[in-house]
Amino acid sequence: MSFKHDKEYRHPFENDPFGVIWTAFRNLWPDADCTVGWDGGIRDEHGEPVAGSTVFEDGVVPHVAVNPSLEVWDATEVLAHELAHVAVGIDEQHGEKWRAAFDAIHVEYDRLVQEEHSDGEMQTKETHGVKLNGGAKP
Repeated sequence: MSFKHDKEYRHPFENDPFGVIWTAFRNLWPDADCTVGWDGGIRDEHGEPVAGSTVFEDGVVPHVAVNPSLEVWDATEVLAHELAHVAVGIDEQHGEKWRAAFDAIHVEYDRLVQEEHSDGEMQTKETHGVKLNGGAKP
């Protein structure tokens, strides 16, 4: 199931890098449209597993897929990579225009993060967490 991102909505995580990447993309290319989703079975033209892909079909908005087995930071990098393809179109591949779009997404991402934390300090809060093995953190 894919969700079309035509409405502004609140992301559940305060520091959601996927939401920031998406916002950076939309700030730079407000008229660009695509769907984005997780896909653990994406493969290249040779059948090899890949981290992400963008599918362009005539008459359909592009679809970006990111492999959910990636670490969060790797997945955000892949999302930025694929959104740069959406920004410049299928014919550009990894040329200069694609590189400029990819770099612009990173610059806008950094600007948004700095804006979010413009007070210069993160507030420290008492937390309760869960260890990765399922046990509660003291």
